[in-house]
Amino acid sequence: MLKIDRQTAIEQELTKNGSVLIPNLSKQLQCSEETIRRDLKELESIGKLTRTHGGAYLMDKYDKSYPTKLRKVYYPDLKSRLARQALRYVRENDVIMLDSSTTCLTLAELLLSKKLNITIITNSLLICDLCNDQVSNINLICLGGSFRSRTSSFVGYHTTDTLSGYFADRSFISCPKVTLGQGMSDNHLDESKVRANMLLHSQQKILLLDHTKFDASANLLFGDLKSVDVIITDECLPTQWTEFCRENQILLDYALNADGDTSI
Repeated sequence: MLKIDRQTAIEQELTKNGSVLIPNLSKQLQCSEETIRRDLKELESIGKLTRTHGGAYLMDKYDKSYPTKLRKVYYPDLKSRLARQALRYVRENDVIMLDSSTTCLTLAELLLSKKLNITIITNSLLICDLCNDQVSNINLICLGGSFRSRTSSFVGYHTTDTLSGYFADRSFISCPKVTLGQGMSDNHLDESKVRANMLLHSQQKILLLDHTKFDASANLLFGDLKSVDVIITDECLPTQWTEFCRENQILLDYALNADGDTSI
């Protein structure tokens, strides 16, 4: 296939789906992944797409969030480690809130495998589908609202209004970025409001963050880190973070790798 035809096919896939994965394009267009990477680089240079780890996507004019299809392939091992650590906080008959992050999706998969009798309150369509597809002991409460296809989630006034009628034992959320000075931040206003309300309406507030999300901010600030009870992450944080957590009585909990050691 000629390069121009290949790149046209890539643009068509982007227009259709909003994002593309390199392995899928390689198989579909019958060429090497390295060829696809070169094509994506050229297309990005002329403003046709935005490249990211493992693929590319069309940047929304007002939304910098990565599409869920791409987020699901980022750092799967780290998400599994964070989910395993988060599982330790869940008790039988708990009511928990899970946001639309792919880390919480990984936690939901783990919760289903453990056959715990719990209630999950979520705005994630993927978590709802997961619970629907498997016979489980999960009591599922889907918040509903306006569907946001980019993140496969429900957001908006209906979502937060429904959420305000519940109070959970624990909430588990992730977010794009955190800083000590600005706190938690997001790329989408409605998504940030759901996360803020989950923290507000739960007894224990748990933040799940891999090491790439620290010390940078997204555009929408939605919460002070001092309101969080636990931060679960995968690498030891700098001294200023450990001091901040100690001063504000935040438990800094490091997920273990497969060998039982913290990643440093």
